Amino acid sequence: MRRFLSILLALGLILGLNLATAVPVQGADLFVPSTSYPTISLALLVAAPGDNIYVAAGDYNENIVLVNGVSVLGAGADVTTIIGTGTDSVVTANGVDPGNTFEGFTITGGHAQNGGGMFLSGSSLTVSNCIFYNNIATNHGGGMYNIGSSSPTVTSCIFDTNSTELYRGGGIYCRDNSNPDITNCTIVNNTATGNGGGIYIHSSSPNITNNIIAGNTAPSGGGIYVNTGATPTMDYNDVWSNTGGNYGGVAAAGAHDINPPTGGNPLLVGGGNYHLQPTSPCIDAGDNFAPSLPGTDFEGEPRVFDGDTVPGAVVDMGADEYYVPPPPPPPGGAVGGTVRPIDKAALLLPWFGLGLGLVLAAGGLILVRRRS
Repeated sequence: MRRFLSILLALGLILGLNLATAVPVQGADLFVPSTSYPTISLALLVAAPGDNIYVAAGDYNENIVLVNGVSVLGAGADVTTIIGTGTDSVVTANGVDPGNTFEGFTITGGHAQNGGGMFLSGSSLTVSNCIFYNNIATNHGGGMYNIGSSSPTVTSCIFDTNSTELYRGGGIYCRDNSNPDITNCTIVNNTATGNGGGIYIHSSSPNITNNIIAGNTAPSGGGIYVNTGATPTMDYNDVWSNTGGNYGGVAAAGAHDINPPTGGNPLLVGGGNYHLQPTSPCIDAGDNFAPSLPGTDFEGEPRVFDGDTVPGAVVDMGADEYYVPPPPPPPGGAVGGTVRPIDKAALLLPWFGLGLGLVLAAGGLILVRRRS
């Protein structure tokens, strides 16, 4: 009897182990702010791989450290802001793998040695629909710093008014085999005391496609600076009016950049409004096959949208997809009211040359008179 029970117990353990390995653990949803999680940092402290943290609209005064396997999703960059303490990177990611998402925030108020807005080391998460605004790095990467084979997917993001105090990469800095996909971003008004006001690339091979890189400032390569030995892929960008030159180092315009090498005014609305004006040359000027092409723009509107008079939908350059929503249908359906089956029959009378007639429909008779 004992032997029989032992066999049953062993079988139960084996079956349990098989089920445990066959059925994935379902992650939990954590909501900030709530009674349990008043801050993003506290939610990250208890979150486990597979969890999603949903952050409601509001301002959050904190610096956060992302956790591998946990996605952090804001309510939208226009309403959800993480304000750094001014003594470190606002967002830090160490060893965060692909499959993790950081989305829908404005990141501001960061001040760190490297990566004022976001510091990534050995991390390749997705960063989308975010605004990096007014962050400072003492050395490199005012908006974002990538090092140690960090290859994030950066899509539909805006880098505006970030800066370095001493060295390189006012908007974005890439080093040591860090190969991000930087796709459909708007990189404007960033400043580097060293080279690369918008983007600086060292010993890395990022993909830089469908971006607007304009109005940035550096001694050389105000738009993009590529150090010797770096091999980025750059095409379908509008690199325009950057102080210190649009391209620096070994950087060169892509074959499909707008009016290379001088670029063209992207015609942003301006004043903190990153939408394209109706006559922008960036409309329908991008590459539909760009790496990591996003399905929406920075505010969640559909992408790709046909925004010009030329047939065929082509993605726009930059974080905004020029989108004109269709007009709503008139009240009550088509103009003149709803056309009922009995009326549809009457519409046939002019084709038969009838000026007056009776129509049998819907179980009754109606009299139709044709206007002369």
